[in-house]
Amino acid sequence: MNLMSPLFFSAILSTVLIMGFASQAFAVQMTAVLIPSKDSSQPAFTGDRFIALKYNPGSPLSKLLNGKSQHVSFTMKAPSNVISAFNTAIATQKQSPVRIENGTLSYSADLIGQPDSAQLSYKVIFNPTMSKFVLQKNGTQGAVLDLDWRSIVVNDPLVVDAPKYGKISVNYPIGLFQAIHPDLVQQFSNSQAAAMMKTPLLNFEPVGIPMDRWHFLFDPTGSLAGVAGSGFTEQGGARAVSIYSLGESSFREGTFTEQTSDSTATIDNTQVQVHSSTPPPSAQLQIAGFARIQKSGNNELAFVSTQAPAGTVTATGSFPLQVLLVFGGMMGAVAVFVLVKARK
Repeated sequence: MNLMSPLFFSAILSTVLIMGFASQAFAVQMTAVLIPSKDSSQPAFTGDRFIALKYNPGSPLSKLLNGKSQHVSFTMKAPSNVISAFNTAIATQKQSPVRIENGTLSYSADLIGQPDSAQLSYKVIFNPTMSKFVLQKNGTQGAVLDLDWRSIVVNDPLVVDAPKYGKISVNYPIGLFQAIHPDLVQQFSNSQAAAMMKTPLLNFEPVGIPMDRWHFLFDPTGSLAGVAGSGFTEQGGARAVSIYSLGESSFREGTFTEQTSDSTATIDNTQVQVHSSTPPPSAQLQIAGFARIQKSGNNELAFVSTQAPAGTVTATGSFPLQVLLVFGGMMGAVAVFVLVKARK
């Protein structure tokens, strides 16, 4: 095979893209496909957390949890308090017109106990319908999209009436104990670890890292996104797709690390060490069309056209030069005109 042929580049880029998606799939906090002509999207917001409890063998907590393998899982139509909490966070924290409607909520949590420790893991997934992210459909620089909604923090406990488990908080780690060991809830709530056990799982502030630190791929045919199984299809008159991904550390993007914290709790007169860990930020935005990012103060916009601007340099075949430069770590900044962001 000719190492400089378009087919070779296609195979390599497809492989790299697929590997990138696969490596991030276990802890992707946010994904969305934005189609300007539709102004409607079904993003996925995911909260992950791991908590380790360390206690003395033979202690009351050891006797309670040793050998336990407990799993709590359910999926339900998102209650109104969940939808309202997201909308309030978007409006108050970002002054954004973006609105959330309907959606599904999935909760999964596990506890595995050993003689001297227990491991807790959490995954909360919210799949809503989102609209009003298009601030302007037919501007001189193309459609204008709001991107600030991605980094909200939902602070409410989000208590839901879970099937089989009753009322539990899906946004606080203490919710798992509410479902399987309610006798421990008050003891953790009265300890130094209380704040840790009530730290929101649905915290997307790390995804607010400036877009110039995200990897950028412009796919003029939508073929790479399709091969990678990312769900993109030609829609809204735009076959091309701009893909922004966050999570891979490099010299340009920087290093992304997990967030950790430590505390203690006294359970049945025995001290327990509590360690919390949240995975590094990971996210992906697919925008139908050729997208350019522009900052306006602390806000970020995407200017989107259905076709790449005239003069876009392409390599051999149909791959734009930008595709090769992104994976080589040499992608330059895209120059765009400044548009003052008008909040509705």
